[in-house]
Amino acid sequence: MKASRGFTLIEMVVVLAVIAILAAVLTPIINSYVDRARINSANSDVKTIAAAILQYNTDTKVWPIYKTNADVPNGNAYDVASTPGDTPSLAGSATGWTSGILSGTTSLDLLLNSNFLALPTTGTRAWKGAYLQIGSDPWGSAYFVTTANLKPNSTFAAYVISAGPNQAIETPYQPEKGATLNPGGDDIVQRIR
Repeated sequence: MKASRGFTLIEMVVVLAVIAILAAVLTPIINSYVDRARINSANSDVKTIAAAILQYNTDTKVWPIYKTNADVPNGNAYDVASTPGDTPSLAGSATGWTSGILSGTTSLDLLLNSNFLALPTTGTRAWKGAYLQIGSDPWGSAYFVTTANLKPNSTFAAYVISAGPNQAIETPYQPEKGATLNPGGDDIVQRIR
């Protein structure tokens, strides 16, 4: 009886050792799949946000923050709109973001899911929202939209950005409209116009 009990203990130790080895080998593989899934999710989200803003413009013939070049409700226009989430840090190359993020942002949910501009709800130029329900990016940071660049006759590109896995925005704030938009670091960016 003692021999069989000791043999069972050895078997258990061997099984646990095999499980530990498999866990050590598989953990990095599984983590890389999870990281890739987060990046794919953020890529999908920035495209969805851009599409919602374009749909808003298609329906209403205006962008979701400005009726005209000067007409902004309540006189308040922010450089940046954001979803809920943590504010990412700003890398040295991310010039221009401080005026938008640190001076306050407006809610992307407010702009796209309420009739913020008091537009008509019937006819050919009608608000047909709600356009989008989205939260933070897969790393808990807010998505940002350069809404100041949606202003009519803006000479800068408007885009949606996620700070990516490192949670630091590294893309410069205002690339010129005709310039190639090169995301900095691991930022995930989608041009709106």
